[in-house]
Amino acid sequence: MADDKKKILIVGSGAVSSVLAKILKQNQSIEEIFVAPSNGIDSDIYKKVDLREDDLTGLLKFVLDNEIDLTIPVSEKSLKSDIVSFFQENGQNIFGATAPACKIALNKAYGKRFLYKIHAQTAKFGIFDKQQVAEDWLKTANFPVLIRCSEANSHGDRLVCPTMSLAREFLDNLFSKGENEILIEEYTYGHNFTAYYITDGYSAIPICAVGNYKFTSDGDGGFLTNGVGAFAPDYKVSEVVFSRLENIIKNTLCSLDKRNTPYLGILGIDCTLTDEDKFVVNEFRSFLQDFDATVVLRLVEDDLIKIFYACIEGLFADEYNIIKTNDYASVSAIVWARQYNKVIKGLDIIDDINDVDFIDVKQTSNGGYLTEKGDCFVLTRTASTISRAKDYLYEDLNQIKFDGIRYRSDICK
Repeated sequence: MADDKKKILIVGSGAVSSVLAKILKQNQSIEEIFVAPSNGIDSDIYKKVDLREDDLTGLLKFVLDNEIDLTIPVSEKSLKSDIVSFFQENGQNIFGATAPACKIALNKAYGKRFLYKIHAQTAKFGIFDKQQVAEDWLKTANFPVLIRCSEANSHGDRLVCPTMSLAREFLDNLFSKGENEILIEEYTYGHNFTAYYITDGYSAIPICAVGNYKFTSDGDGGFLTNGVGAFAPDYKVSEVVFSRLENIIKNTLCSLDKRNTPYLGILGIDCTLTDEDKFVVNEFRSFLQDFDATVVLRLVEDDLIKIFYACIEGLFADEYNIIKTNDYASVSAIVWARQYNKVIKGLDIIDDINDVDFIDVKQTSNGGYLTEKGDCFVLTRTASTISRAKDYLYEDLNQIKFDGIRYRSDICK
């Protein structure tokens, strides 16, 4: 990679794109950062590009017209549209996985079948296109069970069902909406974590493990989500667990390579720790998530741009054997709203506005913010210890006020 300044395009909306832009802005090799379509919030860190994540022709034209050196797709929508293959065919540098490669993460039923084929320890599951067959399977299942669509994108597309009656009701709701591929698995209790890796498709190096909070209410009550809070590094994940995860990663990359779909990018393995050194694998992640991107990236000491280029150019295995991380700890929480158009107060008195990463809010003409219903933003604090970071986090959260505010109050407690 040349030493001249680079122009970067990040493709995605929500918190992940803004987090990555903030991290990369600190890199001396970066001249300019663009984000398409971004989260709609004005920023002095990057320039917003009014293009859809799956507008491949428009994005390629923008890259060519603006002499972009590297494109980084971070959203599931952009990866599913196969922006990576399209850009590669047109001679562009892009750090990400092709749609066939990341299908293991984007389609949950396909990912479960894949885990079964590579002999990874995962919960008992079934995949169904008919309601009666699904109900017959439930008769021999251990409750509670998790029921979700193969491509679940919202809280309403998945539910942990403790009883047969609730499971039947939810299945009836999904099939009546026209869903034709439903994944059911026995729900595993334990400590949730995700181990993230950077890979060129042939070798993989861990970044860190992240402790996850997935339910909307304290004590793991309420609805199951992709995540509403996180902390890193996850001290509960032992070296024994990491060594076993390494075998799963090797088998995953080997299997994908044999299918001529090598996975280049950041790959997450979402797991549940059931005992000190025992775990089950739940699913794959195609990139960092809104709720955990900051806690992961703030720990990385290595130059991410150099790593991304090394993966693209086939030099990753030769140049890296570890990803250097610092000794800090980070804790995050998603703040969400029950109602639309409520004035968000208190963001102006937070010590560092860079600790806030917006997901979905409205910006007013006077620089204020209004809620959208659902996830609004992620707040993250970093300190020398997890305990201290947690205390700082809740000091800031207590400053934020609006009608219908919600967040978990027991992260790292």
